[in-house]
Parts: sequence; C-alpha cells; structure tokens
Amino acid sequence: MRQSFDETTDPSFGAKHLPRVRAAMAEQGLDGLLVPHEDEHQNEYLPAANDRLAWLTGFTGSAGAGAVLTDRAAVFADGRYTVQVRAQVDPAQFEILSLENDGVAAWLEKAPKGATIGYDPRLHSPDALASLKRAVGKAGAVLKPVEINPVDQAWGDERPQQPTAPVVPHDDRYAGETSASKRARIGQAIREAGADAAVLTAPSSIAWLFNIRGGDVIRTPLPLSQAIVAADGTARLFLDPRKVTNELPGWLGDAVTLEAPEALPDALDRLSGRSVLVDPGQSSAWYFDRLEAAGATVVRAM
Repeated sequence: MRQSFDETTDPSFGAKHLPRVRAAMAEQGLDGLLVPHEDEHQNEYLPAANDRLAWLTGFTGSAGAGAVLTDRAAVFADGRYTVQVRAQVDPAQFEILSLENDGVAAWLEKAPKGATIGYDPRLHSPDALASLKRAVGKAGAVLKPVEINPVDQAWGDERPQQPTAPVVPHDDRYAGETSASKRARIGQAIREAGADAAVLTAPSSIAWLFNIRGGDVIRTPLPLSQAIVAADGTARLFLDPRKVTNELPGWLGDAVTLEAPEALPDALDRLSGRSVLVDPGQSSAWYFDRLEAAGATVVRAM
C-alpha cells in the first residue's frame, strides 16, 4: 500500500541515502540515529516533506521506524506491512524487523556501549522517548537530542517543500457548534485544571476547535499548524501565511490571532511561570522540553 511519498520508492534508497545520513551523523558526533515514521505533529499519514523514513529506506507504510548505527541499520514495520517492507527495503542495507513487542527498544538494548544516539525531540512523544531512553541505558549508551535532524541535513535541497494547502472555514451547520463556543468550553476546562493555557499540536484537534479545514495531510482534510489556547478562550493560531485565505481572519474572529510558525518558540518561552496543559499522546517531547526550559509548569492532560 502506497502512502504519501511523492517519489516512487525502491530498494536502492538505502544504498544512496544511508551514507549521506551517516556523514551528517558524524558531523554531529553521533554514533546512531532514531528515525521514527511520525512527524512534528505525530501524524500517521504524512506530507512528502515529512516522510523521513520513506526517504531513508524506501518503506512507505503508515506505521514503522528506523534506527541507524555506524555499522548497521534496521527498519521496523508492523504485521500489516510484512510483504510491503520486504519489497521496498534493501535487506543488504537494513535489517528488517517487527515493530511489535518493543521492537525498536529491544534492538537498542544491543547498541554499542558508550555510543551516542541522536534523536529529534520534535518527532517523539514523551512516553515513547522514555522507553527508548531506558533501552539505551541498558546498553550503556546515551540518547542525545539534536537541533538539526541528520536526515533533514542529508536530504538537503532534494527535500520537498512543506505543503501550503489553503485553510478554509468549515461552516457551523456542518460543525454543529461555533468555534467561540468550543473555545469557551476549552477555556473552562483549562481553568478547572488549574492551568493558564493549553498547547495544541494535533491537526485534527486544531481543525475541530477552530472549525477549519485544510489539505496538508493525505486522506484527511487537515491543516498542519499549532495553537495556544488561553483560559479566557482566546487563542493564537500558528499557521503558514501562504495557507491563509481571504475569508479566514474574519471567520476566526478577533479572539484568535494568526501568527507565523516561526513565532511559536518565543510564544512558548513567554509562558514562563504559567501552568500549561499539553497532551503527551499528541504532542512531541520538544514542547515539554521547551516549556520546562522556559520555566513553565507542564501539566500532562489527555
């Protein structure tokens, strides 16, 4: 089953791309690298620009992972993709293993002692990262967050552009409730949790809350974006300006501020001293790390 990668994948991807990734790893002093299928929004289905696992390995399934060391590498897939992964991935470059039963973690327990294994905190949930850290610790190795993902560095100018599908209103008669009403309810939930704000990163949650639709993700009409919702129901929506249609600002109203994604890190830093709700199942470890470094109190909320 083909998923989202624009270029036809084939088993030669590993032979072409693995050396480039290992060179980028070496530049950062890394002995290994974790390559999850998920992207910055923890999506299952990805735009081509975020399909790092497919670019590296050729595997285009919707559930999988990769791990690279200096002398070996592995691809992990679940039972749905047993035939597909073997057709798309070169077994001379990657060991092909099962994703089930803590597949990645079990493999990492055999990592070289003293190895430094990089990970992109934007791509891992806190819970998933915790199990990987335990596995690496058993091997006597360490996990190290990276600022620049070695896959992105190796991909370079060949990487597709991020999607810029227009974001449009989703009429209240189809949504069943206005965005203002939803934001008021979310604000009340924030207050009841003793918090000041909530950070949203899941495209489905943002599409629902603001009654908007997009086209950044295959099979679902979702916009890739982030939001910060305050306890009073006001919100900041971080959206690529190229996606903003003429009708969108008026649809969102004065209580929602549209900002570019580049403004998000500073917005998180400004939550210093505040209590902030974040869902560990839908938001990556990067948000938790950034908020804690800024001096915010992070409340895990599902």
